[in-house]
Amino acid sequence: MSVLASERYTDRIAAGPLILVQEVLNTRAAGKPALEDLLSTPESATSWLSSTLDEWSRRSGAEASAIEVDEPGLVRLQQLRASLQMAVAGAVRDAPVRSTPKGVSGTLEVRIDADGVFSLAPRGKDVSWVVAAALNEIANAQLTGTWRRLKMCRNRICSVAFYDGTNNNNGVWHDVRVCGNAVNLRASRQRRATARA
Repeated sequence: MSVLASERYTDRIAAGPLILVQEVLNTRAAGKPALEDLLSTPESATSWLSSTLDEWSRRSGAEASAIEVDEPGLVRLQQLRASLQMAVAGAVRDAPVRSTPKGVSGTLEVRIDADGVFSLAPRGKDVSWVVAAALNEIANAQLTGTWRRLKMCRNRICSVAFYDGTNNNNGVWHDVRVCGNAVNLRASRQRRATARA
């Protein structure tokens, strides 16, 4: 079994460190049968976060400390996920009441290295560091133009976050065979039924 939340649903994985944001989005329960919500308990969140931060560190070249998720941290991660769902898809899917979208913020530190190169780094402890890192990756993706490629599947039942790597950036399904065919078949049947009526 995969260690990344996104790999449970799709092979359309974000390039580079934007994986952190896609991972937060794909912690929710989805699929048939629905897989586990990885933000349902502090223990499941800690396990998921460990794998995710290892992958993020590998891709970004930055270090991330091990983070133990407690109950307030779990709620903060759920709120981050709900806010990101609103930002990417304009809707929140199957969110617990305590995870209603709220404004999220994180603290970044400006650094300069010995060669005079400036960089931003997340600050904070525990989950506040994760929130800052995710928001920093979104800001970087907006600057590079890759943010618009992170999407949520148009199938309302699914809503898996996927990275659209197509040349014209027109993908709408996380997997055309799984979600696209089902939705297109329903639409075709509806058109035929309307035409017969």
